[in-house]
Amino acid sequence: MHLIGELDVTGCDVLEAALRKAARPGRDLVVDCGRLRFIDAAGITVLVRAARMIGPGRLRLTNVRAGPAELIDLLNLPATVPNLRRDLA
Repeated sequence: MHLIGELDVTGCDVLEAALRKAARPGRDLVVDCGRLRFIDAAGITVLVRAARMIGPGRLRLTNVRAGPAELIDLLNLPATVPNLRRDLA
């Protein structure tokens, strides 16, 4: 899955529906964030829900740009959501 542009409250329903279709318990899910410029708390919430949906699988956020990476780090998501991993762009 690839995220493009901005992920805020206005786009969360679409993303959540797509993640529900893609998520399989126990299987890894890769989300390419290379073209994601902005994410807000609502977008983070959708990603955390996706991580919970896949249970023991891993949610891998790849190519995370500096802005979104700062929010992920500020919230300490890799520590609080054990199956979430992120890579910098």
